[in-house]
Amino acid sequence: MRELGLSSLIVALSILFAGCEKSAQPVPADEHKKPVVVFVAFEDDVLLRDLLDTYSEESGVRVIVRRGIPENIVSDVIENKISPPADLLLTGSVSDIWRAAEEGALRPLRSEVVSKNVPQWLRDPDDFWVAFSYQTAVLAYDPDVFDKSELAGVGSLHESQFREQLCLSSSANPINRAVVAMLIAESGVRDTQTTVRGWLENLAQPAFNADEDLLAAVDAGDCGIGIVSSRVAAKVTSGNPVHRFRIYEHEVFADIEAVGVVRHAHNPAGATALVEWLMNRKNQKRYSSKSFLSATSEAAETGKNVSLVARHEEDAIKLAERVQYR
Repeated sequence: MRELGLSSLIVALSILFAGCEKSAQPVPADEHKKPVVVFVAFEDDVLLRDLLDTYSEESGVRVIVRRGIPENIVSDVIENKISPPADLLLTGSVSDIWRAAEEGALRPLRSEVVSKNVPQWLRDPDDFWVAFSYQTAVLAYDPDVFDKSELAGVGSLHESQFREQLCLSSSANPINRAVVAMLIAESGVRDTQTTVRGWLENLAQPAFNADEDLLAAVDAGDCGIGIVSSRVAAKVTSGNPVHRFRIYEHEVFADIEAVGVVRHAHNPAGATALVEWLMNRKNQKRYSSKSFLSATSEAAETGKNVSLVARHEEDAIKLAERVQYR
């Protein structure tokens, strides 16, 4: 957990005070040239590889990357059993980075660049991690079936006007799980369960495996409306500018790609420098233009911290099982 015991607290404070005494001294130039060891908890990170290669080219800093199954990578960071240890952890979801922070595997990220460029809702409340990209839940709808003025967000999709018009993708899709988790955070388990049951009663088709299939169904006139990821919607519309569906954005239900400096990092200064480079607006745009994710440096502030998704993910999984939302 994030909380420290008494003995650990004493050690931590002594380290903190020692760090404060040294803080007035500039970091040696060669310190920033030391390799940065990055553990990447992504299933597929081709674009991220290109981004890290660009960092090495521009900074002259070698980036050593270890990749693998997200759950295993995060566990290795928590257990600190790989040599050399990670300096930086990159995850493809808020749940993975939140787990690492909760298990005490990350150190606070103190950076004016990060706090200036990224709104609070996309940062850990205790500054253990920060999002470097995000996707949101949006509504894709058929304008021949619904007028935009009739729409009021995902929470209203259980209402009778959407009977046999609603389509959903699998509850295992990260963005759908984020929606259910955030609804739980806002309204509690009981009210959210009523809402999700209403969704299922309004289905026009069984839940699709992927958002791409859902969008194709709306385009074919088989669905009047559905919840999809902003990333998938942007990717589909980019590849096919002529489409039937329209996109409605109203609420912020999001999942993120995130980064945190590891507690046992051998090169925390180099790790922080890489984080700040990732938060640079130019580099954010460079990544978002190819990934179809949204740049955190361009996000507006909102009152819903994305960590709520991770805090209520287990409740969301159990709720989906109870109501048989597959």
